[in-house]
Amino acid sequence: MGENGGVKPAYLIHGSDSAKIDQARSRLRQRAENESGAGGLEVFEPADGKGSPDADALSASITALSLIPGRRYLLADRIEKWGKNQASGVAEALLAAPEETTVVLIARGKVPGGIAEAVKKVGGENLSYEAPEGSRLPVHLIEGARSRDFELTPEAARFMIARMGESLPRLGAELDRLSLWAGPGGTVEIEDLEEMVADTSEMSNFALGDAIISGDRQEVIAVAERLLAQGVTAGSTVYTTSTSIRRAHKALVGLENGVEPSRLERELGVPPFVARRLINSVSGTTVEAMREAAIAMAELELWTRGGAEYPDDLALDLALLAATG
Repeated sequence: MGENGGVKPAYLIHGSDSAKIDQARSRLRQRAENESGAGGLEVFEPADGKGSPDADALSASITALSLIPGRRYLLADRIEKWGKNQASGVAEALLAAPEETTVVLIARGKVPGGIAEAVKKVGGENLSYEAPEGSRLPVHLIEGARSRDFELTPEAARFMIARMGESLPRLGAELDRLSLWAGPGGTVEIEDLEEMVADTSEMSNFALGDAIISGDRQEVIAVAERLLAQGVTAGSTVYTTSTSIRRAHKALVGLENGVEPSRLERELGVPPFVARRLINSVSGTTVEAMREAAIAMAELELWTRGGAEYPDDLALDLALLAATG
């Protein structure tokens, strides 16, 4: 946010990259405390973490004269839920803010109308932090590893995303953990990740699909119970489980039709290491078994979308019994 002489009267921080937004907020807090002490920053947040910060209280505080010497910092987080009147009131207050006042507005999503224009009028700065998506995400992880002084191979980056999803805070935490393991100048390849990716205290949704493919009903039920204990719902596990089963079905069909494993690895749409493990894992099952499992998951998805009145855990149990014959 600039050096001491270059601080601006207002900042608008917005976007979908919550990790970078949190970093920017932390830097602001540190600056405010360094310049004006613990009381130099006034924070406005939603009550109990719900809704939006009090726009009227913020407006009143912006225009109030301060008894604290030096610059005042006011921060309002999660303003994306402000309505037209709330945003308009804050925009007017920004235009009337006293000197030595800096207002920071954080929208974790869409910016309310009129706010960006008001920030620009007072000579403020607009900071956009959009989370990388799709094909940009592996590059983001590789760059994140480089900033932590280790190398993450492209294949390993794609494997992390396939196993852990696209949550940037979670992926960032995993990069922090991998940096400690790899050490300065180290390299993390996909083979290194088989036992390392994801906290061992938390079971991945992919584990349920893996268990169904194995055909061990006792293991399937045990995995499902652990996932439910973690707070996973039947609806949230349908996609990852169905994806694993469909890939297993495709692998079995390919093998029965004489497709070479090396070619099949390329056709499965996952990193080669994952494909090799999947191909090896289907040796104990059949095309028909995977077809029945896929049908059971499709029925589970229907149930979770209101197709039946079964409780969540019962719907999952019934689907898993069907999926394991």
